[in-house]
Amino acid sequence: MEFSNFCICCFFIFFAAVLEAARIQLPGNSSPDTSFGFFIFGDSYVDAGNNNYIITTSDFQANFPPYGESFFPNPIATGRFTDGRNIPDFLGEYANLPLIPPYLDPHNDLYDYGANFASGGGGAIAMSHQEQAIGLQTQMEFFRKVEKSLRNKLGHARSKSFLSNSVFLFNFGGNDYLNPFDISYDIFKTIEAQEQFVNMVVGNITIAIKEVYEYGGRKFGVLAVPPLGYMPSSRLKKSAQFFEEASSIARIHNKFLLIALEKLSKQLKGFKYTFADVHTALLQRIQNPTEYGFKVVDTACCGSDEFRGIYNCGREFGSSPYTHCQNLEDHMFFDSFHPTQKVFKQLADEFWSGDEDIVKPVNFKQLFHYDDSTLASY
Repeated sequence: MEFSNFCICCFFIFFAAVLEAARIQLPGNSSPDTSFGFFIFGDSYVDAGNNNYIITTSDFQANFPPYGESFFPNPIATGRFTDGRNIPDFLGEYANLPLIPPYLDPHNDLYDYGANFASGGGGAIAMSHQEQAIGLQTQMEFFRKVEKSLRNKLGHARSKSFLSNSVFLFNFGGNDYLNPFDISYDIFKTIEAQEQFVNMVVGNITIAIKEVYEYGGRKFGVLAVPPLGYMPSSRLKKSAQFFEEASSIARIHNKFLLIALEKLSKQLKGFKYTFADVHTALLQRIQNPTEYGFKVVDTACCGSDEFRGIYNCGREFGSSPYTHCQNLEDHMFFDSFHPTQKVFKQLADEFWSGDEDIVKPVNFKQLFHYDDSTLASY
């Protein structure tokens, strides 16, 4: 039977697409019988593209140019809220794992290396961008399904061992605090109001971590909330009240979260954690940009208005069309909320092998490689 030139052309296009998908999902060198995985819960700082597969608005998606313009092996918008890869992508690479695909990717049903449940806009409390993003509670429902799948495939003992050796990354808080500011700046006017709200957010994160522990998880990485008052979108507000309150609640969150982790380490046998101080690491770059290879720390590469603070990168709406910088490597922020791949890689490098000034009580390299008989005892 002879094929037409058109059919042959279609075949090669399809074959190239399959190869491209494989390169995006599995660029690492791990073998399928790896004894550990990487599980990611959180928001747009760690989302690998789950929002590509939900019904939402373009505000909560990044699967269009110029997002992904620095992504390897070829520029492609994957749904990550930056120009390329994000923190868990690099951490996974350093742990010799492939890229962890989004849980909702219909081609992802093995979980041999873990799963990414994160969702841009997601929060630790249900009211944070409800029905527009995937919050912590739903992400935990996804995890329960994955745990059941692993147990059915590996058996009870092997799945427990796999989970105990895996690392679970949590990154929540930013949306929980920024979302209420859209209603009123007075919501967090007092320290008492800030602490009460933070206790609710940190409490929900703690409950989720405890549940993962009950399923067998023993190694947890937690990212601090970034300096919310310094983002290009925040600078555009030009409000001293917003800056003070947003900066204060971020500091309180990070303090309370670290205290919660310290308590868990004393309460739960075999519990190991890494607290990665995104807040301090980003402030260091904002205050000393040239030391880290940056020239522009207040203005995003992509967006509109002053500081390119309007969040419309790649989106065709509003009276102010977005503009895109010509010097991406000079910028800290890719859009009005999210850092560039260059920043994410620098942070991942520090979190992987840095000292207690930025990551404590152990770094991610130590966390991934930690092995102790107590981890396998239940």
